[in-house]
Amino acid sequence: MSSAPAPRRPPVLLGIAGGSGSGKSWLAHRVVEAFRGRAAIVCHDWYYKHNAGLSPEESLKLNFDHPSALESSLLGRHLDRLASGEAVDAPVYDYATHARLPQTRRVEPRELIVLDGILILGEKALRERLTVSVFIEVPDDIRLSRRVRRDCRERRVDLEETLRLYEEFVRPMHRRYVAPSAKHATWIWSQLDDKRFPDLLIRDLERRLSAAQAPDSSAASASIP
Repeated sequence: MSSAPAPRRPPVLLGIAGGSGSGKSWLAHRVVEAFRGRAAIVCHDWYYKHNAGLSPEESLKLNFDHPSALESSLLGRHLDRLASGEAVDAPVYDYATHARLPQTRRVEPRELIVLDGILILGEKALRERLTVSVFIEVPDDIRLSRRVRRDCRERRVDLEETLRLYEEFVRPMHRRYVAPSAKHATWIWSQLDDKRFPDLLIRDLERRLSAAQAPDSSAASASIP
């Protein structure tokens, strides 16, 4: 008689948070590259609510840095499905039109899921799903310069609009929601002061994944010095 298949082990779920322009996407892709074929990225930014059809005046009031701008409940359901071994079709958001596009983004389950977003540690339902988390600390002026470059090059947002959004929404929401959420992180990475952290994080994740594969494994403890 053949033995029953071993139950599927839940993935390691890494959360990467920090202010706009802190380098969350860079770190997420660095980790996924280190675990090529074993890791997948999910971005909170994909889950902005559909805002097509707004008047120009209404669109100026959109606050993308407030928790209510995101459909975090859908993200939570998608994370649960990935954890159970199911693929998900994540939404695609277009910043130029403020709309969710008809096409979706396929995400396959992997043993390591990397979730990034400015507000993931401020959302209790999201952070409770995380195995470990990182909050990236970067000075405000550097984050702003990075945001200007990104918005102009990748999101088709001109300089004046980027600066308006920063002054009216990004900076106050960072102080109100994003910065306080650092207290929930497993690690706080001062990016300009510690260049070793990404490699140390990858080594820690390797240990966690190895432990998760052991027959009687228990969760690895936070061990980055």
